[in-house]
Amino acid sequence: MSPAPAAGDDPAPRPAAVPPPPPSDAVPAAEPPVSAATVPPPPEGLIAGVPREWTGASPAAAHVRDVGPDDVPGADAEPAPGPTGPDHDGHTVLSSAIAELRAAAGRADAPSDPAPAPVPSFGAPPAPGQQQILARTCPQGHANPPSRETCALCGATLEGDAALAVRPPLGRVVLSTGQGVELDRGVVVGRRPRTPRTQAGDLPRLVTVPSPQQDISRSHVEITLEGWHVLVSDMATTNGTTLLRAGQPPRRLHPSEPVLVVDGDVADLGDGVTLTFEGIR
Repeated sequence: MSPAPAAGDDPAPRPAAVPPPPPSDAVPAAEPPVSAATVPPPPEGLIAGVPREWTGASPAAAHVRDVGPDDVPGADAEPAPGPTGPDHDGHTVLSSAIAELRAAAGRADAPSDPAPAPVPSFGAPPAPGQQQILARTCPQGHANPPSRETCALCGATLEGDAALAVRPPLGRVVLSTGQGVELDRGVVVGRRPRTPRTQAGDLPRLVTVPSPQQDISRSHVEITLEGWHVLVSDMATTNGTTLLRAGQPPRRLHPSEPVLVVDGDVADLGDGVTLTFEGIR
């Protein structure tokens, strides 16, 4: 047992207590808030902040958006490799890549020069004023109506089917004045005839006849060719036209009504002028 200290003796000093070290995860004391007046404004032209709803990669890429198939023609083509590196996010399509895609699509869609279409070959076209018609042709080259079995000119047997051929003259008309007209196209007969048609390829032949008594109209009768047939019509004249046919009574033609003629028919225009049809097929 230790002896008690004597009275009047000062006790020995005790060592000072050492505070424990602060923990490593301790949060430093918060700095006092800084008022807005002390913060300098950002330089002009820079972004002061990013909106809370912003989800993009960076403000610099705000003008670039993902391009879909409808934005770039020919988007099914293999895209050009984009730039790689730490600054590229792997999703944004740069303007340079879009330009390359469009250029590639334009080259793919550019039409190549088409091969010239073959020009069909046809036979020689008919001369102006000539008409083509279905006909059966004999070995001598004479065209005949498809219903004939022998050639009307040489009597040769007709073989084969009908085919297009230039229509031959269908006969002739002989005027009482002695003039003869071949029926290879239409004819208008009168005192001062004029054509009723304006087609350049189907103009009729104009035949003038005398009429001392003025019984014949300026344009009196018209002869037309329809297929293999010859027709005559009165052109609404004042005195009319009479058709004479062997074995039948005279027949007055109705105005503007074509009538089929046969070989030997005679059209009486009046004032002593007649038209006789010969060699009608």
